[in-house]
Formats: sequence, structure tokens, C-alpha cells
Amino acid sequence: GPGVLAAAPAVTVDYLALRAEDLGPVPTRGPARLLVAARVGRTRLIDNVGLTL
Repeated sequence: GPGVLAAAPAVTVDYLALRAEDLGPVPTRGPARLLVAARVGRTRLIDNVGLTL
């Protein structure tokens, strides 16, 4: 979660969000997507991963 990322040296979490595959509200079951944006030094990293709830 954001606590793990924030504890790393020089990492600033811009956002961490769980959303539906279509980026709508989080479903109670089925496919979802975890989205993250963080800064490491002056570099901004953006990534996402598909999950099944």
C-alpha cells in the first residue's frame, strides 16, 4: 500500500487507487485495476496492474 511506498527513501506517492477495469467505481467481485503514480527523485512513475476481486 501507500505506507510501503512512502517508507522507501526518496519515494513520494502521488496516488494509489483501486478502480474497475473501465476506471469506474470498484466492483465487489470480478476484474479491477490498481493504479499508482509516484515520484522517485525527479522522475514520475505511473503504472497499473489488473486484479481479480
